[in-house]
Amino acid sequence: MRSPIALMIALTVAGFLLVGTPAAGTMYVTDILRLTLRSGPGTGGDILGVISSGQPLEVVSEIDQWSQVRLPDGREGWVPSRYLTSERTAELKLARLQQQFDAQKNELDASRSEVAELKKQNQILQADLAQQSRQAEEATRAYNTLKEESADFLKLKAEHETTLAKATEQSGIIIGLEKELTRLETQRLVRWFLAGAGVLLLGFVIGFSAKRQRRKYLA
Repeated sequence: MRSPIALMIALTVAGFLLVGTPAAGTMYVTDILRLTLRSGPGTGGDILGVISSGQPLEVVSEIDQWSQVRLPDGREGWVPSRYLTSERTAELKLARLQQQFDAQKNELDASRSEVAELKKQNQILQADLAQQSRQAEEATRAYNTLKEESADFLKLKAEHETTLAKATEQSGIIIGLEKELTRLETQRLVRWFLAGAGVLLLGFVIGFSAKRQRRKYLA
């Protein structure tokens, strides 16, 4: 495994060969650990601070192989031009990719939460649908039972009305027969009475005649 120093030297040489002289505009510190910010173009300038790799900065001017830069916080200084690049560093790219990954992960988590909520709502809807289906089946059975019972009731009602009509008719016939029977009984009683009265009268007449005949013979 390469040491950090060897890697820094290799990156520095590659940056020097590939980058060349940077143009004015926003630049980035190349993939080195730290870059010294000096007060003037050259190693003799005072050290104003240390810039981390991936630090964005603005190139103000260039002298030889040194660039005057301005940091986002307003500080200005000089750094070697070979350590500047117009491309985002791997660290920035990695950070940006990490941000994109985190954003996509958050979207995925939100989508998963939404899918879980939809599944939950779907289960609730399916349960409600099953309950409504059972209620509909029960209502259908109750309706069919009521319909059958209503048909039986109407049939029984019709039969009852027919029987009642026949009973009424037969009752009228019976009443008529009873009246006729009463009339015949009355007539028979009258006949018996008349017959009895006639017999008594005849007996009285016969007895009276016989008594007169006895009196006549005795005289």
